Amino acid sequence: MHYEEELPIEDYIYNEALKERHYDMERFKELIAVNDSSNEEAATELLYVSKRLFYNHHGLDKIMMARDTMLHFWDVETDDDTIPATMNSGIKEHDELIEDVLNAMSDMDDLQKLNIKKLANRYPELSFLSLMKIILLELQEATPSKIMKQLDEALSIYPDDILLKLEKDTQLNKQEKKGSYITSSLLESKKASELFRRQSIHSFELMSLNTAIYEFLVNQKDILSLDALMFASQTLYPEWEDAWSDKLLYSEILKVQFCQMLVAGNQAIS
Repeated sequence: MHYEEELPIEDYIYNEALKERHYDMERFKELIAVNDSSNEEAATELLYVSKRLFYNHHGLDKIMMARDTMLHFWDVETDDDTIPATMNSGIKEHDELIEDVLNAMSDMDDLQKLNIKKLANRYPELSFLSLMKIILLELQEATPSKIMKQLDEALSIYPDDILLKLEKDTQLNKQEKKGSYITSSLLESKKASELFRRQSIHSFELMSLNTAIYEFLVNQKDILSLDALMFASQTLYPEWEDAWSDKLLYSEILKVQFCQMLVAGNQAIS
């Protein structure tokens, strides 16, 4: 049997809950036992069965509520034709330099050739270059303590910089520590346009915010909201599908892990 990787949410919901849940539990145990990453058909079916168990555990109403919250939050569109003030510090003369840095991000060698550290010292008015210096450290796999030190120094100079705040939250959540900017209440009560104070944002800003929220939800082990984030990302910004692919895969793996605990708990009860 062939299993589609993505179906409308309603297609995962049980019609005969007890019967279908029992079947999925048993099938899940069989598929986990296979434990063969080269068996693509079994891996795809495992993701499908995991989704069914996960979605039916939470119920359609909770799933739709989480997705509606996330869709409501992401009320911005992307525009890469304009470098926003969060990136050029309101100095349009630096737009070409920032474009060069953004274009170099796809190639580590190109990024290193720009000598970001030297540029950051030369243009202290550009907080974006301080951020890029930190991102380069991460790409070079610097220690978390070194990255956090650089972030704290940058934020002491640019305390209101939203991109630096997002990067700090991203790093803290990656270390399984508590951030201070992204919170559950922020996601429920604010919109992305309110954070950036405009309706149109650069794709770099979009990715920064998306990653900060993603790492927050992973750290919180909030798989339901993580599922909603991935749904909103794919629905609202399909042109950036490649950027979501790794996050989407990991969110599906977390569903499998959730179902492992669900099945283990069910076995303990029985």
